[in-house]
Amino acid sequence: MRFIIPPTYFEQETENRVRELLAGVLEPAGYRVAEAVLPKKLLAVRSGLAAYGKNNISYVPGMGSFYGLVAVYSDLPPQEENWQEPQIMESCQNCSACLRHCPVGAIPSASLRPGSSERFLLHAERCITFHNEKAGDVPFPAWIDPSWHNCLIGCLHCQRVCPQNKEFLNWVEERVEFSQEETALLLQGVALDQLPPGTAKKLEQSDMVELLDVLPRNLGVLLKYVR
Repeated sequence: MRFIIPPTYFEQETENRVRELLAGVLEPAGYRVAEAVLPKKLLAVRSGLAAYGKNNISYVPGMGSFYGLVAVYSDLPPQEENWQEPQIMESCQNCSACLRHCPVGAIPSASLRPGSSERFLLHAERCITFHNEKAGDVPFPAWIDPSWHNCLIGCLHCQRVCPQNKEFLNWVEERVEFSQEETALLLQGVALDQLPPGTAKKLEQSDMVELLDVLPRNLGVLLKYVR
């Protein structure tokens, strides 16, 4: 069986690659690059790179919502100022696809003007992502139907039906494959230093070490209820 992890959970790998690329271009020219710990989604929308969707996820033209954001500081002087109020995608005005396909009702039914600086705010306490990112010893609420789970962590229900993502649904990168024996160890919650070296290496290379705590719960419900 194949289970998906949304691209936002591979941020460290993406950040390292982007910083290396930027450093390779800017440092020879005398400029510096450093990590910036900032609210990346808001920064992307404020800078004009992205716009909010009705599901409160940001979208980049030509990429949809399937991307990872990286923020850095640099002393390279900007050529122009693009700071702006947050924007809602115009295509959201007459679309309710994400609202209708969210099984937990986390997306409110609101209508905003195209170009509005307001935001659609989720009922975050109902979002599947909110619950499957909790510590692995925290059970799922009884009101969540197990068949609603669709990712090893996070959720893609609203993003899969969004028209802005139609062209990018097949942007799936094969990351790693675990044997039945390895899967059994993950379900048991075996610590990283107790796993076979080959299994630990797979987790490290695929940037999944931080998921070890939630894997027994999340993987268990997917294997049992999702087909």
